[in-house]
Amino acid sequence: MASVTGWWRDALTGDALRRCLRYVHERSRLEDSLRRLVGQDPLTGIANRQGFQALLTARLAEGGSLALGHLDLDNFRRANDSLGHQAGDRLILQVVARLKNQLAAGDQLARLGGDEFALLIDTRTTPARAMQLAERITDVLSEPYWVDGESLLLGCSLGIAHSQTRPEADPLMWHAHIAMRQAKSMQGCTFHLFDERINRNARSLADLEGELRRALRRDELELHYQPRLCLETGRVVGLEALVRWRHQARGLLPPSEFVPLAEQSGLIVPLGYWVIFRALRDMQALHEQGFAPLHMAINLSFRQFQDSQLLPTLSRLIEELSVDAHWLEFELTETAVMRRSDQVLQTMDAMRRLGVRFSLDDFGTGYSSFMHLNSLPIALLKIDMGFVGQMELREENRKLVNAMIKLAHNLNLEVVAEGVETAGQLELLRDFGCDQVQGYLISRPLPIADLVAYLRSEAANTGASNSG
Repeated sequence: MASVTGWWRDALTGDALRRCLRYVHERSRLEDSLRRLVGQDPLTGIANRQGFQALLTARLAEGGSLALGHLDLDNFRRANDSLGHQAGDRLILQVVARLKNQLAAGDQLARLGGDEFALLIDTRTTPARAMQLAERITDVLSEPYWVDGESLLLGCSLGIAHSQTRPEADPLMWHAHIAMRQAKSMQGCTFHLFDERINRNARSLADLEGELRRALRRDELELHYQPRLCLETGRVVGLEALVRWRHQARGLLPPSEFVPLAEQSGLIVPLGYWVIFRALRDMQALHEQGFAPLHMAINLSFRQFQDSQLLPTLSRLIEELSVDAHWLEFELTETAVMRRSDQVLQTMDAMRRLGVRFSLDDFGTGYSSFMHLNSLPIALLKIDMGFVGQMELREENRKLVNAMIKLAHNLNLEVVAEGVETAGQLELLRDFGCDQVQGYLISRPLPIADLVAYLRSEAANTGASNSG
């Protein structure tokens, strides 16, 4: 034994000892690096899902007040696919930089996935800080991004949950996720605070989604049509197709009750195809009953606008139903046409070659400019009812609507005013030179049978006035 001990003493020279210590140190540093990488997002350097879960668990164990934010970027996947993954990475880095600029000491940021982030917000000194931070974050993320010399807009949905609601990590993350989904249903760059009412309603929303799927299969939906009146001739020149759901228990549901749910779940695409088919079928039925041709306006969601089957499906339906496509009109929102103008232009040009035309819905509520509109194949602008409804009360609204109409006419665009409900609004629009109006003053949205009766009455009144 003594000889063995002596051998070790002779072998462990100073140099050998230094090598051993260096090895132990390097191995320890490597293990630390591996542990850090396991919990770190390689692109941004912030925590990933696994790392954030550990951070959250540790902070909850410490006690004290905190809030959890779940942030989802709207439209990022589409931008990533169209611009390329490298440009998408640069876009993510811009988002992270904006988020970091809003955080304070004690806050944590993590990337949960491609376009999802988590925020651990320290609220120990100021409980209301989470809501203040959420407002600042949604403001800064709604500003345009510049990638490869191109301006882009991203929406965002932020859900906030407080730790007092549930102290465990997994339920807290779930509550923030539920609040984020609620924010997403409101559209735009917005945030929502979790409460127990949302939690109780989460299951009913899932049930409603299942019911909507069954409603599509069972043909429980129906279209109502709102007439558009030409102010020059006093005749109905167009219709807007508006979907309704004849729910077995809740009665007739307007679009606001289920279209946001369809957007979230992806059902908006099959729902949109159902609307297109039914509107074209009714369009042809009106023609066969001898009515003069009317423009049929159909709202087209941006998700369906990007669907690869839109053009072949539309072409097939136009041919099968023997519809004159020149009377078909698709309504797009400002946000849709601003997202990626080159993609939008290509799709619109292809659809225009089929004969259809386009109108811009809710003009004045989004980001478009008249310069941008001049580059798109838009035939009509629809002024949002929010501007029209306040014209009699606010001079600012009157000036704004008048200016919109004049500028649109300078671009050779027709103008439709939505939400006309009073004779005073109608006269103002007539004085401003507005081309068409729609709203409850003209007619509420009508089911097809009532629409037929309405059009016959209008035709009879027009004939009587002409003969007189």
